[in-house]
Amino acid sequence: MRLKNAYQNNLKNVSLNLPENQLIVVTGLSGSGKSSLAMGTIANEGYRYFLESLPAYHQQNSVAIPTAEVDNITELPPVVKVEQSKRFQSIKATFGTLAELATIFRVLFARYAGEEKMSKSLFSFNHPKGACEQCRGIGEEEYIDLNKLIGDENKTLREGAIVTTLPNGYIVYSQVTVEELNKVCQAHGFSVDMPWKELSDEQKNVILYGSERIQVFYGKHSIESRLRWQGLKAKPREEGYYKGVMPIMENILRLDRNKSILRFVSSRTCPKCHGARIKADHLQFLWQGLNFQEWMQLPLNDLYDHLQQLKLSEGEQVLVDKIKTQLFDLIRLGMEHYTLNTPSTEISSGDGQRIKLIKQVNSSLQGILYVFDEPSIGLSAAYQQHLLYILRRLIRNGNTVMVVEHDLEFIRSADWVVELGPGAGIEGGEILFNGKLQDFLTAEALITPTRKAFEQEKSVEAEKPTSANADDFQPKKQGLSVIRKKTKVMIEKITSFCKKNDFQLYQVDDQPIGKTPRSNPATYTGLADKIRDLLAKTKDAKQAKLSKSAFSFNNKTGRCPHCEGAGVITLSMSMLGTVNQTCPHCLGKRFQPEVLQVNWNHKNIADIYELSIDEAIEFFSEEKKLAVILSLMQQLGLGYLKLGQASNTLSGGEAQRIKLTKHFAKSAKKTLLLLEEPSIGLHQQNVEQLLAALHQLKTQTAGIICIENHELFQHAADVWLDNAEVVPYEEPPLPKAQRQDVISITGARTHSLKDLNVEFPKQQLSVVTGISGSGKSSLVIDTLHGYGLQEMTKQFSSYEQSRVGVNFQLEVEHIEGLTPSICISRKEKNFTERSDIAKQTDIDKSLRFAFSRKAQYEGKDWTASHFSNQHELGKCAICDGLGEEQLPDPQKVVIDAQQSIAEGVFLHNKALAYYGNPDGQYMAILKEVGKEYGFDLQTPFQKLTPERKEIIFFGIPDQQWEAIWEFKTKTRTGTQALNMVWEGLFSYLREEYLKTRKNKNIKALQALLSPQVCSHCEGSGLQPERLAIQIGGKSIHELKTMNFKVFAEFLAGSSKFINIDRDLGKRLEEHLKTTLQRAQQLHIDYLQLNRKSKTLSGGEQQRVALIKQLNSPLQGVTYLLDEPSAGLSQDNIPDLIKLLQELVKKGNTVIVIEHHKDIILAADQLYEIGPKAGKLGGALMFQGSPQDYLKTSTCHPFLKKAAAPVQLQEGKKHIHFQQIKKHSLQKEHLAIPVGGITAITGKSGVGKTTLIKEVLMPSIEQGKPVNCLSIDFPSDYSGVDYFEPKKLRAHHKTLLVDYLDLLNPITKLFAKETEKPARYFSYKNKSSQCPNCKGKGVVETSLDVVANAVEVCELCQGTRYQQEVLGFKVEDKNIAEVLACSISELGDWLQNFNLKSSVENFLQQLIQIGLGHLAIDQAVTSLSSGEKQRLLLLNWLQKPEENQLYLLDEPSTGLHYADIDLLFNILRQLSKTNEVIVIDHNPYLLEKIGVGMVLD
Repeated sequence: MRLKNAYQNNLKNVSLNLPENQLIVVTGLSGSGKSSLAMGTIANEGYRYFLESLPAYHQQNSVAIPTAEVDNITELPPVVKVEQSKRFQSIKATFGTLAELATIFRVLFARYAGEEKMSKSLFSFNHPKGACEQCRGIGEEEYIDLNKLIGDENKTLREGAIVTTLPNGYIVYSQVTVEELNKVCQAHGFSVDMPWKELSDEQKNVILYGSERIQVFYGKHSIESRLRWQGLKAKPREEGYYKGVMPIMENILRLDRNKSILRFVSSRTCPKCHGARIKADHLQFLWQGLNFQEWMQLPLNDLYDHLQQLKLSEGEQVLVDKIKTQLFDLIRLGMEHYTLNTPSTEISSGDGQRIKLIKQVNSSLQGILYVFDEPSIGLSAAYQQHLLYILRRLIRNGNTVMVVEHDLEFIRSADWVVELGPGAGIEGGEILFNGKLQDFLTAEALITPTRKAFEQEKSVEAEKPTSANADDFQPKKQGLSVIRKKTKVMIEKITSFCKKNDFQLYQVDDQPIGKTPRSNPATYTGLADKIRDLLAKTKDAKQAKLSKSAFSFNNKTGRCPHCEGAGVITLSMSMLGTVNQTCPHCLGKRFQPEVLQVNWNHKNIADIYELSIDEAIEFFSEEKKLAVILSLMQQLGLGYLKLGQASNTLSGGEAQRIKLTKHFAKSAKKTLLLLEEPSIGLHQQNVEQLLAALHQLKTQTAGIICIENHELFQHAADVWLDNAEVVPYEEPPLPKAQRQDVISITGARTHSLKDLNVEFPKQQLSVVTGISGSGKSSLVIDTLHGYGLQEMTKQFSSYEQSRVGVNFQLEVEHIEGLTPSICISRKEKNFTERSDIAKQTDIDKSLRFAFSRKAQYEGKDWTASHFSNQHELGKCAICDGLGEEQLPDPQKVVIDAQQSIAEGVFLHNKALAYYGNPDGQYMAILKEVGKEYGFDLQTPFQKLTPERKEIIFFGIPDQQWEAIWEFKTKTRTGTQALNMVWEGLFSYLREEYLKTRKNKNIKALQALLSPQVCSHCEGSGLQPERLAIQIGGKSIHELKTMNFKVFAEFLAGSSKFINIDRDLGKRLEEHLKTTLQRAQQLHIDYLQLNRKSKTLSGGEQQRVALIKQLNSPLQGVTYLLDEPSAGLSQDNIPDLIKLLQELVKKGNTVIVIEHHKDIILAADQLYEIGPKAGKLGGALMFQGSPQDYLKTSTCHPFLKKAAAPVQLQEGKKHIHFQQIKKHSLQKEHLAIPVGGITAITGKSGVGKTTLIKEVLMPSIEQGKPVNCLSIDFPSDYSGVDYFEPKKLRAHHKTLLVDYLDLLNPITKLFAKETEKPARYFSYKNKSSQCPNCKGKGVVETSLDVVANAVEVCELCQGTRYQQEVLGFKVEDKNIAEVLACSISELGDWLQNFNLKSSVENFLQQLIQIGLGHLAIDQAVTSLSSGEKQRLLLLNWLQKPEENQLYLLDEPSTGLHYADIDLLFNILRQLSKTNEVIVIDHNPYLLEKIGVGMVLD
């Protein structure tokens, strides 16, 4: 791993090399730049690159990750990162929710605790379906505590017995004043002047719960006082019954839970759910003998032991293993005392950190860089040993671990040390050491803070301080007390101590002091307020009439309005990261010019914020209030920080010490400070500094208590309590080291795989081949990639896992050595009208973000959506974002011009007939128009003049016409007077299309329309005003009209742009550099970025899809490619091989499913799966070198044949074209051979598909030249059919027996033989199908957090039927046994019956085209690409035609040479009475065809 010039935060152009497969510790003083290097640069980049390999949908679900400020990172593995734990303040967060173990238990209960499956939400206390109604899922019922609401009972209501009474007499939460309340009291026979303690319970209830005896006025002020207000219109107060204090407060508590109401709240165990948090009714469900609450209450130790003893089903075992794996490590990291329902507020920061860590470390993948931020916080020696064991386990498995750490014992266990310094903040950010641990400990000339700490440690006595007794523990008043472990009992003792001594307990943690650049140390500690006072009192400020608020960048009065006081305009660019552009208006000063004119002691407000704490002490030496706070900050070791340093750049240790400063700046004699793990983020030197400060400051408080495990704290404490149990630790043996040179698969049984054991060598090119349907994709994609994606997504939340790849159904015993995988499959896609190359390659997304940020820079509140032709905010309203208007086509509207309107020229289309019906109201108006313009409805359309046709189509605007419409319906006739404008047929059709274009059922209307460039948006698909935003002088539409090559040249010149354009252009160039290079390497840089996806040829489409997936700069990735040669010409294959070998050279492993001869021979290792397809395949037939494979008997003869260029013969007949002009196809003359089977080949992108789909086909269909001047056919064709490999239209659960329509004859045969109705034997019939699996044969259980559990149905044993149905047999087979047959076996069984010859012929045809092996009960979607293709071609074979022109576009895609032999047989059958033109690149198929042309 190599970094070059990292300048994130305070890093000073750091460059370094780091080793692989080692434990790397990054250390240094707090604020020295450790986290900026490890987390902000290395971890963020590796994690972001992995996310970019996922589909865009999953990227948008991930948290935005800013691009690191670094010139270059190379050889970076995919990253799993665990940052410092943030405190979870949600009252509903528990140990179980944070560890996501409660989530798994919810699934267990939902799937296995009831007789039927339930919603897992029933067991969630965060969901309305599951949360107890009374406590709302908290487990404790909150209530308004009268003891907190009623103060001094000796006081009267007027005197303020209710503590919310204001000085003006208004009682907050009562909605009335004391005077109004007195009216209510008098109605009940008492007054507000009686002491509270003298009121009866009944009278108190009136005050607390209201009365309906009389109505009173609500509000704080009387009408008289309101009338005296100036500038306000007095509004009479509302009048109503007094509601009482308690109902109002309880309603606020229920709806809001704001801080004000919580002052009066106490809690008790919920009486309804008894603390279970979920609805009491749901506690009746038991899983393995315990209800949900009982499982949640078990300490982790007991929970683990209990789970060990259970006997479970397969699905249950998968989930329980997932729980136990985490529990094993959680217990050994000192968390055995927690339960899953332990509130998050009782979990220490260190444990919170390790909960996150344990979720990540149980992946069995290799080649990952794990980055952890101080995982050892608060751990005793034994627990730290297990942490190191976990990390060593990861390294032993072939991963690299990087840890930000200060603990000296932990550093001693490292292999490699990186120390940053020498100081903190601006004094840090340099590499002091980067090398092996031994060199770090022994280098004589090395003097760093960490080396000093090691030296000092040797001189310190090893004697440990004596611990206090836990039972007698009392914090020392005005002293420093240190407790090793935070426990509920200890917190209760401290709370009791505070109550007893009337102390206030104040907790200081390490959480950020703010999240935006406008929050900083000066604003948090109150320094900024005092600085603003000084500036506001100056003569300059008074003359300019600037108040104190003008010097706050959080106030609109004085701050720069463009950057809103941030000093920078932060342009978040999603996957591009963020661009922090210095505000061009205030130049980063944050304030308006008039504010910056005001100086105090020769410095303005911006200059003051640039001062460090040390500099500020000298600058404000005469200002005592400021000096006190600044001295405290310096005393706590923060002298290097700038006053205006953004809070979101501070480390945890810095944030905690700033909080201490704020506290010590005020008197705190009655406050007991509780610091939880204050050594977080602190180096040994910083800890010593902090301890010295705490001892100096402790006398200003009631005392300081630290929950801390750091040895220096133990030695420095006035009272030390070691309340942690001594845990003997016996390190488990490390698992056997995985091999790192191969990917080993053991026992793969996915689909039809036959217990395959395979080894793929790493960092080599492996090719998997075999006939279609043999199991190649089952092995490489379903098994290998499915496993890899499931493992890598463990770092995601359960929700994110459920969205990414956890539903791969794979069956394998073990996979070892796999690194994170990126899969490039050939799954067909149905592109929308708006899909183009820019969208497919994510260039569109990048441009939208860049242009939206440019718009924001210019003051427009536009987001990326405003530049999207798919979003309502951005797309053109006229063309709906398509860039093309769908306008009525005269040739489609008028098909038979010999007809008149009266004869029905407009009746051929349902949508047109609504307006063109000669008996309709529209034609009644047109009849009147015709009287004036000299035509009638009986005139044949072809005899109308162009002017009259213009009137019929486009109307006569702004002229009203009167007519009497003689209407006729099925039940009556009559007349109706009409008065309307004749707007024209085209106007009516276009208006209807604009209103209904989003409806699905408008095919009739669409048949009348043809696309034309939208005149409103000029083809951009965007609202015209969006095109005014430009980068480098170009709008987003102008950039998208460029091809890859021109666009790359445009970005290369971005250094000449000015201001923000230059920065945005540079970011775009950096981010899209690899994409544009790939386009050049794959020979598609001639394509325009706005080229519609559906117009691309097969070769172009394949390579466009390859670009995004091959872009990842990560190293150590396993690339899995499914037939990358598909659609590529023979000339392009060497470039593809070079690209694959380039990936290998970078340190990746490449496994390719492939049939192409050249790629097979270029492989380092070759694997053949076979011998046949389906159940007859799935075995490993060969494993070895391509040269050895050529010697085997199973090798296809074509592979053994010496390579030679294909020579195509000239045909005897030709189709001649003149002046073809469409896309890249520009030809003055072209002749393509026809007759029998002929071929068209040539480089990808020359226009082969364009020739067939957009010239030849429409010319035959429309009977005229389309996209060419003329076309001459050698014979008249009765029709044209076009074929391309495409997705079979079938539901994912549709079985082949149903798709082939074989279920009906089979069930009818059973019906005939058994006298039962045919439907009785259908697995789709509810009365016959198994009630458990609903006729599927398997039970699929959604487990959400792991792959769905698919188990053979226990009730019907996979037969799909009820037992009584299976009792009927025909020719020794029941219906289930028949459905288990292959097509060949079904044909043999049917020989026993007299069936229609059509069924027998159909089965014979299936066998002839090589589909006899297919099981008729397998899902259609499980078929291989070759099998699907042959099924589609079968449609042509079943409908014999003559003199038909069949056009096939790349039919060899995904086919083995043996499959091509079968394909050619089908083509020969078709060509007996028809002509077949094949577009293809496959040299074997071209050789077999023999006749054709090369298009260039």
